[in-house]
Amino acid sequence: MFDDKCIEANQSRMESARYGFDSLRGEIADLCLPEQSGFNARYLSQGRTLTNVQYDEYAALSLEDGVSGFEGFVMPRGQKWQKIALGDEKLMESVRVQQWLEAKAALIFKMRNDPKSGFTSAVHTSAQSLFAFGEQSMWVDKRYDGMGRFIGLSYQSEHVSGIYVENDAEGNPMRIHRKFTLSAEQALLKWKEEAPPKVKEAMAGDKPNSGQTFEFVHCIESNDRMMANRIDAAGMPWKGCYYSVADKKVFKIGGYRTMRRIVSRWGKANNEDYGRGPAGKVLAAIRATQLMMQDRVLGTEMAVKPPMLAMDDDLDQAIIALGPFGITYGGLDEMGREKLKTFLTAIDLTGAKELHDELHGYIDRVFYRDLMQINRELKTHISAARTMEEIGEKGIMLSPMARQEQEWFAPMLDTELDLIWDEGFLDDMPPEIADYFHNGGGVHVIYDNNLSRMQEATAAAGYLRTAEQVASIAQFDPTAVQAFTREYPLAKVIPGLGDVNGIPAKWRATEEEKAAEDEQKQQQVQLETLLKAAPTLSQSVKNVAEAGAVSGG
Repeated sequence: MFDDKCIEANQSRMESARYGFDSLRGEIADLCLPEQSGFNARYLSQGRTLTNVQYDEYAALSLEDGVSGFEGFVMPRGQKWQKIALGDEKLMESVRVQQWLEAKAALIFKMRNDPKSGFTSAVHTSAQSLFAFGEQSMWVDKRYDGMGRFIGLSYQSEHVSGIYVENDAEGNPMRIHRKFTLSAEQALLKWKEEAPPKVKEAMAGDKPNSGQTFEFVHCIESNDRMMANRIDAAGMPWKGCYYSVADKKVFKIGGYRTMRRIVSRWGKANNEDYGRGPAGKVLAAIRATQLMMQDRVLGTEMAVKPPMLAMDDDLDQAIIALGPFGITYGGLDEMGREKLKTFLTAIDLTGAKELHDELHGYIDRVFYRDLMQINRELKTHISAARTMEEIGEKGIMLSPMARQEQEWFAPMLDTELDLIWDEGFLDDMPPEIADYFHNGGGVHVIYDNNLSRMQEATAAAGYLRTAEQVASIAQFDPTAVQAFTREYPLAKVIPGLGDVNGIPAKWRATEEEKAAEDEQKQQQVQLETLLKAAPTLSQSVKNVAEAGAVSGG
């Protein structure tokens, strides 16, 4: 399935193709994300200083705000922001099918939210990589305990400096290599008996060289010779292996039912395999802010500690005390005139600050900080309809984030389903779903997050805007409100507004709770009617009694 020479040639070709991105991403890392630097270095020492080239941290802090916004809008913690659906609408009408799909989605979110899965930290690191470099890589795998028992899923964000990609004709990855380094001890623990010869040789003997490092390449590519009737690696759509650079040999050959290494791009230029991110769009502004911060610091220092002017070198032996309460002897002549004067005293940094703020504004825009409510002027006089329109506009501006739903989250869900299927968690699948998959049906993903709700806010804005117009008409024709609520019943509108505004579904009343409340209200109305009628009934009874007494008398 794999040829040693072919893998070596592929890796060399892919490294050459990515060469230009390495220098670009290295500069972006130094200025915006120094903890993910290392594109132009083979070995990096731990504990090194990461901010040597940073003079203005604004871009780095703005990137972190953008990442926080991305996580909050697209994958909010504590919410089930992904739902599983099938492509057959008739099948989705079955309550049993819906309940089974909801149960499996809940299981996946339970595994993601397990603190030991590493999902939260991996997502944050990958989102940082997306905003800075325009690309991220995540590896999803099974997680076992010390006894080798399956206990959940694990998520690992991989530094894109080791990721090499080649795309197919549609622009999707068809070959992904990951180049990485392990010590001999780490490699032996990872692969045990399947470890390559050089690793075993380093760990052999009474004094093993456990710290010796080795380079490896993990190769995954599409299996163009897949045999659908096979259940082993030959029958899987993706084939994979490890390649030992030191041994120049392939080892541990296998296959995958889904692409296990999930590489997504923020954006991509024409005829390029690698992604470009928001930071690259304003790299010129980020460079300029670094220079301007240095100039502003220099200008401020010049204003506080200005250079001095002297007529001659009479003071070359004197001690010039520039500190507080300092006394410089010989600084005045016999007439009491100063022998020293300041130079360049009228330094105005106003223009520099305005230009610096303008560049910061460009950085805010590309990292979506300008859309954060905390950074905007609060207005109390705008209507509810206008508020919903602004939310809808914000959803439009944030639409580039939605690309990750296609390139990152949907493939990740496919991989998660495949892994738990392998462990038997889908064995309780209803027969109709099994038939659907057997006939080539696939999984569809529905997103229910802040971003999707913001993009739907324009519908709520349209309703509220119409309500405002109907209220104006009602001043002349009182029947307008009745006609409006008849056309758009509140029983349908209110749940829709709640969904757009992000009210949790668990806060909604069930049908049983609604029926109980209706019954209670009906009983209350009956009781009030009875109480109102009580005086009349009492008087009637009294009149009847009196009439009987008269007739009896």
